[in-house]
Amino acid sequence: MKRFTVQGNEYDLKLTFASTKYLNSLHDGGALQLVAKVMTGDVVTFANVIHAALFHAGKNFALKTIEKEIEMLIDGEELELTEIIKTGKELLEESFFYKKAVNNMMKDEKTRAQLEMLLSE
Repeated sequence: MKRFTVQGNEYDLKLTFASTKYLNSLHDGGALQLVAKVMTGDVVTFANVIHAALFHAGKNFALKTIEKEIEMLIDGEELELTEIIKTGKELLEESFFYKKAVNNMMKDEKTRAQLEMLLSE
């Protein structure tokens, strides 16, 4: 399970019904557009996914708080594009709701190969 640090405390990231409902409402294309934006490393979408994945913690973090944490990580050269994609992809794959769609996207040989090449060390 992925974890994220907010204000010095580390929390598990988990997508629940509430977070899924929130995330799917952010894009005109709903869940499929969300998946596409996660897989392309969209930073705004990444902040939204991290924010939503913290709903279950019951801390009611403001989106701006999460964005500030991500900004500090990027500006401090601790978070880069491939880690954003890996984290978002892993969160979607751990979610029962999104898992099948993400796995089906990765069945396409060309798509999977391109993503693996991008995410390789």
